[in-house]
Amino acid sequence: MNIRRVFFSVLAGGAVAAGALAVPAAQAVEVPATVVAADNWEYVGDFFWQSDCHAAGAAGTKWTKYKCVDGSAFPGDDYELWVVYK
Repeated sequence: MNIRRVFFSVLAGGAVAAGALAVPAAQAVEVPATVVAADNWEYVGDFFWQSDCHAAGAAGTKWTKYKCVDGSAFPGDDYELWVVYK
């Protein structure tokens, strides 16, 4: 029992420490002052294969640009299709 308690205490402490380190890094992002207009990216759907995501994005006629973003905690697991409509 004591080994489990020690393990979970270390695990929880590591998660808290990692979260504390991630916050300052996220706040350090600066936005350029010369941004004219931001693209309005909209989510379309999930694809298991990256090639299927790119094929669907390239075949779309309702949007001007697309991107396939790795949407999983595990790289290569699934891809999200994001587009900018005309």
